[in-house]
Amino acid sequence: MQKRKGIVLYLSYAVILSFLTFGSITIIRGINNLNITRRNRAAQQALYLSEAAMHTVSYNLAQSVANFNDETSSPILTSSPLSLSTLPTWYPPDTFIPSDFTVTYTCQILGSEQIITDSLGAVTNCLLYEITSTAAHKTYDVSVTLKQIVSREKNYTFQHAVFYADDLEMIPGAAMTLSGKIHCNSDIYIAATASLTVNTDYLHTAGDFYNLRKDDGTRPTGSVYLKIFGTSPSVYNTIKQSSQYMDSNNSNWTLGSQTLWGGSVKSSSHGITTLTLPDIGSIQPTGYYATNAGLKIVKTSSGTWTITHDSTTVDISAFPTGTITESTFYDNRQATNVTVVDIDISKLNSSGYFPSNGLLYVTREDATTSKPNGVRLKSGSTLNAKLTTVSNDPVYIQGDYNTVNKKGAAVIADAINILSNNWSDSNSSLALSSRTPTATTINSAFVSGNVPTPTGGGTYSGGLENYPRLHENWSGKTLTICGSFVELWPSSIATAAWAYGGTRYTAPTRSWDYDSSFNNSANLPPFTPFSVKIRAIIAWWQEAAT
Repeated sequence: MQKRKGIVLYLSYAVILSFLTFGSITIIRGINNLNITRRNRAAQQALYLSEAAMHTVSYNLAQSVANFNDETSSPILTSSPLSLSTLPTWYPPDTFIPSDFTVTYTCQILGSEQIITDSLGAVTNCLLYEITSTAAHKTYDVSVTLKQIVSREKNYTFQHAVFYADDLEMIPGAAMTLSGKIHCNSDIYIAATASLTVNTDYLHTAGDFYNLRKDDGTRPTGSVYLKIFGTSPSVYNTIKQSSQYMDSNNSNWTLGSQTLWGGSVKSSSHGITTLTLPDIGSIQPTGYYATNAGLKIVKTSSGTWTITHDSTTVDISAFPTGTITESTFYDNRQATNVTVVDIDISKLNSSGYFPSNGLLYVTREDATTSKPNGVRLKSGSTLNAKLTTVSNDPVYIQGDYNTVNKKGAAVIADAINILSNNWSDSNSSLALSSRTPTATTINSAFVSGNVPTPTGGGTYSGGLENYPRLHENWSGKTLTICGSFVELWPSSIATAAWAYGGTRYTAPTRSWDYDSSFNNSANLPPFTPFSVKIRAIIAWWQEAAT
């Protein structure tokens, strides 16, 4: 009996031990499986973080190049791993990195810049970069290293007829024809009251393409003719086909638009992406253009002049009398008097102070949204040499500009205003009937801000057809512009909304076109800004993972 009890007790202990052993194994296996799961999750996170780091470095690279930084000494470049926090711009924000990971990168130039010229002479500057990114977990022995070779591609914005960073609206009242490449980083709204003919193989938007008004969502009844790709002479198809409209609201847009226009019209659904552009800081008094100006003119808030030529201070008295003066007149769009720095180009030509590098920068320290003072260019029919004029204030161009022995010219400003050959300051505050222009011609590329139509509708921006701000009764008169229309930012000084008629202006006969001589980069204005694209799918591989 006693022996049986001992056997039972022994068996009981054995069973308990077996359960304990099995339980321990199960617990250990569970812990191991949990650790494996956590490690696998960490490895997946590391892969995603490393990919995100690649995009962050590419974004910073594009921003740096577009804003004129010297690539060979760029802070983006590094051969030793650096934390992403050293980059000047985060995208997405730095909060995307979990606290239990470190993420580093390297970025190096490969080879030398290559220049690709298309059949029209338009230039793309290409340079290869190798980017490495590593994401490592701080606890687990987990890291992923990726490598990518990307192509940095720079294109001159002035080799486009139209280049918009924001929504591009083209809704002219009178018949209008436009030629040359068109690119928009956002949405395009295109329609016409009479007709609009767009003669280009390159009408691209990184957003959507609408045959509507953005301000109120209506569809004007005029016809819009878009060129069929590669046709010569040009053949066009309209947006309206039978009872349907071929735009991004059409369920067959992606395929139907290519069938209708053969590839000349493309949107984000066809792979068009945004291009990186200079920011508004480039035109500020301490920005790129002011820093590099061959001639810099500042009217200080205390009323004095600060003028430098080739980095040497020059007194205003050194210029021929009347070269740099001041005037005040009434701006009917802004509904206030404005005081401007007047630059007489004809006198500047012979002054001995024409900017040797072709870059003129002018600013007023007293310019504000309530007091939108600015700059005026006068007597500019002849330029001594190629000239780019830049201001962070509104710029007014009075009379024919760059019409004699035309040269590469540009005006870059908060807003572009055009005053005719017949403009008179003394009539500026009188009725519109007292401001009668005569035909005027401007040969210049423009970079300007605008006052955008609000998202969701509201006051119309005025659209491309009102890109230059007018102040006269232009009805029946012709305004000729040959150049390039580039919009990079909202206006920050001249912010009054567009409006038509009343005391403001009436529209001219628009003879506007792209200056095809810009296709040859030798003819471009000095310091032409670039758009930048990082083409990522050159080579991509996972170098290491643990």
